Amino acid sequence: MTEQRGGSGLASVLRIQGVLVAIALSAGLAIALVHEWTRPMVMAQRGGLLGDAALEVMPGAASYRIYVRSADGGLRPMGDDDTPELFIGLDEGGHIVGAAVVGSGMGYADVIQLVYGVDPAAGRLTGMRVVASRETPGLGSVIVDDKDWVDTFTRIHLPFDGEQNLRNLRVRSNANHEQGEVDAISGATVSVVSVTRIISSSLADWLPILKAEFDELSGGDRG
Repeated sequence: MTEQRGGSGLASVLRIQGVLVAIALSAGLAIALVHEWTRPMVMAQRGGLLGDAALEVMPGAASYRIYVRSADGGLRPMGDDDTPELFIGLDEGGHIVGAAVVGSGMGYADVIQLVYGVDPAAGRLTGMRVVASRETPGLGSVIVDDKDWVDTFTRIHLPFDGEQNLRNLRVRSNANHEQGEVDAISGATVSVVSVTRIISSSLADWLPILKAEFDELSGGDRG
C-alpha cells in the first residue's frame, strides 16, 4: 500500500511538472509569436515620418528594418536611443526590395531633411521625399510641392567615372537623368542645389556601405 501511494505521489508530481513545462513553453512561444507579429508595427511607429517617406521611395516595400552606423563604420539595428539613418525595405514576403537613406543639410532658409531611395545593384535612385523644410513658400518650397520635379528622382542614375568612382549629381537645365543630372527649377536654384548636394554627400558615405552589406542585411534574399 505504501509503495502504491509513493508511486502515485511521484506520478502526480511528474504530471504537475509536465503541465508547468508545457505552460512555460506555450507562453514562450506565444510571446515570440506576438513579438514577430507586432515587430513591423513597432518599427513603423519608430520610423515615424521618416519611415513613411522611406516606404514611398522604395517601390514594392511593405515594411522595413531600420539601421544606424556602428562605431566601426558598419551597420547595426537601430537602438532605443538612436535616430533612423537607413531603412531596408521588404516586400510582403520579406524579401529585400531597396534601401532608403536619411540625409540633411542647409537649404536657402533652414535645414532640409530628406529621405532618398537607392538601388545599389542597379546604380540608380528610386525616389526622394523632403521631410522637413522651411524654404520660401512659392520658391524654395517647390522641392516639396512640385510633384513632377520630385518624381524625376525615380529616374536618376548614379554617375560614375571611367574607373567606377561615384561622381556628384549635377543640376542642369534639360537634365539627362541617366547621366546623374537633376532638373533645375527657375527661381528655386538654391533649394534645388541644396537637395542635390545633400544626396551627393550622403551617397559618398553610404554607397560603399550599401554595396558591401546590402545582400547580407537580408540574408542574400532579394525579391
